[in-house]
Amino acid sequence: MARRLLFVAMLVVSFAARAEVGEIDSLMSKAKSERQARRDAYAAEIDGIIRSRNYIFRPVTMQNVVTGNTRSVFAYYLFAAVEGEKLILHLPVEFTSYVIDTVNLDSFVEGYTANLSDGNWRITFSFMNGVERWYAEIFLSNITGQTRLALVTPRGVMRYLGSIESGVKISRKRSRIERRE
Repeated sequence: MARRLLFVAMLVVSFAARAEVGEIDSLMSKAKSERQARRDAYAAEIDGIIRSRNYIFRPVTMQNVVTGNTRSVFAYYLFAAVEGEKLILHLPVEFTSYVIDTVNLDSFVEGYTANLSDGNWRITFSFMNGVERWYAEIFLSNITGQTRLALVTPRGVMRYLGSIESGVKISRKRSRIERRE
């Protein structure tokens, strides 16, 4: 009798475990589909920002690629903004060791290209800083959100890591950025 009760108890536990496994699989499948939906929504948002040609890059770190250390950037007023053909650049640069300067310029974007491949955007353009031609490359991952800006200048290459956001209105009078609603 005890063996039969033990056998019945084991059957009940076995069926209960199978039901729990099925429920767990269902929950995991639901979580996976929710994650995919969030990824797709984020990718669509990034695609919209890039296609609008109306965005602002806010750096978190900067580095002179050849000689410099990586430095944190904490100032909200340092940015690179693109609105159509307009560019406003307020970024720190380090062209010589331990001397950090800030580039403040208003210019026009030339040769703008934006290519999407494998979930990554690669945006390139050039602009004039006085008599020097500078080149910019923005790399943006639709998957992780990592955003990297590289400025190639006659005096060196600067690399910035940060974030990108949309809804920028550039006021030419004071070279300031206003958030669009």
